[in-house]
Amino acid sequence: MKLGKYDQKIQFVTWGKEPDGAGGYNPVEIVELTTFAQINQLQQSSDLEQAQLLLPETYRVRMIVRSGFNPVVGKDVKWRGEIFKISTTPRVESVRLQKEWIFDIVRGNNG
Repeated sequence: MKLGKYDQKIQFVTWGKEPDGAGGYNPVEIVELTTFAQINQLQQSSDLEQAQLLLPETYRVRMIVRSGFNPVVGKDVKWRGEIFKISTTPRVESVRLQKEWIFDIVRGNNG
């Protein structure tokens, strides 16, 4: 299902453990929420100059606020088969009759 400008499927994931049969554990991906979002790569500007130096691949995510779910800095986001991390505190913006979260993500190290 696509909702107009929200055309990118994303998942919020956490990591659990499952036994590997040899006394150890393998990491297993647990999907907390699957939804659609608008994602745009941030271009370098005076506002983002410092972020671009530290975080070369930064994307702005806009998605509809979901009750009972709260994205926080550091949470993993899976998009196009790769893992990204939320890098900015999500802010809520009112859009017509609904509310929208806006936050930035950067490529994670475990993807």
